[in-house]
Amino acid sequence: MDVTQKSGLAGEMAAMPQVWRRLLAAHVPDRLGRCTSCRHSSGSGAKWPCNLHRVAAEAERLYDLKLGQAVGAE
Repeated sequence: MDVTQKSGLAGEMAAMPQVWRRLLAAHVPDRLGRCTSCRHSSGSGAKWPCNLHRVAAEAERLYDLKLGQAVGAE
């Protein structure tokens, strides 16, 4: 997944806080610095932060930015 795809997905996901919150809660590092949700058939996870965590974190940032703009518009 390249940066443009992540950015577009994060923009869409920003309007779905229940989705990005669940992803952030699920995609956390284990004691070895691997994602606990992105397990391979070998049993090891992807290096954390994984792509899904990065997209969800960007969605959260965009959500907070939009929320801040709405509050500042009053």
